[in-house]
Amino acid sequence: MKSENWTDLDEGKMSPNEYYSELITEFPILKNEIESEEPEMVHFRMEIFSDYNIEQIKTKNYPELKRCFEFQESRIEKLNSELINALNVSYCESLLLGECANEMTEIRELMGPKLKQVYAEYEKYYTELTKTE
Repeated sequence: MKSENWTDLDEGKMSPNEYYSELITEFPILKNEIESEEPEMVHFRMEIFSDYNIEQIKTKNYPELKRCFEFQESRIEKLNSELINALNVSYCESLLLGECANEMTEIRELMGPKLKQVYAEYEKYYTELTKTE
């Protein structure tokens, strides 16, 4: 039961359905793969986009990669908490630890300031998490 002091942090924020609908519109090549996942599988769907980003890094298709980063950049402040979690865990982590991890220092320079900050914060979090004492 919600009290009158309850604050819904996701109120007015973009839902996963809205986000993936916009993603498919912007990147129709991902439509079938994204729609093959159940709508509630937000993290799997985000990984599909991350894999697409990694493919652009591997093929050095930087204009398309920059377009991917701009898509994320323009939506970061609008995402609900579930999408923010997926952005961190399934997108940033995939870039940080994926096949192109050793290229990310240079690649992150293509990111806009908001995405770069989210990525840097996740990188710091992950580094702290994996430190051995």
